[in-house]
Amino acid sequence: MSGIKVELLGVKELEAKLNKLPIEVADIALGEVQDYMINVLRMYPPKNYVTRKAAYGQSFQSDKQRRWFFWALNSGAINVPYHRSQTLSQGWHKVRSGLTGHIVNYTPYAVYVMGENKQSRHEAMVGWQKVSAIVKERMDKINQIVAEAAKKAIRKLGLS
Repeated sequence: MSGIKVELLGVKELEAKLNKLPIEVADIALGEVQDYMINVLRMYPPKNYVTRKAAYGQSFQSDKQRRWFFWALNSGAINVPYHRSQTLSQGWHKVRSGLTGHIVNYTPYAVYVMGENKQSRHEAMVGWQKVSAIVKERMDKINQIVAEAAKKAIRKLGLS
């Protein structure tokens, strides 16, 4: 399966903090961080129109692509302008196995929209960020969630 897989434990700063916590606290913290990041990753950037010519220097890669585009447009197979379906947004979900957690999106085109090594130039120009940039940008909030989860776990265990 192609798609995007985000390993929050791969973020060294977060991994170091979770490893210092008791298992119960780390479990709650990881779940809450996953929930937060899924909500963040589901947000689309504001609509911004960028032409293929602006992104790639030419409107079509080949005559075959041009012919297909106009055939698809005339037959109704595609619509211009594109209407957001929210399929990418709804594709985000968490996968948990003990203290190992991932956030995944198996939508076939996710890697071209938000992926690390395959993001298209067009999507970057439209305003889509790579997943790693989003995680890095949100680290302060993630740290706050971990601290709140620790407090919640302490209360849950009756240690407050």
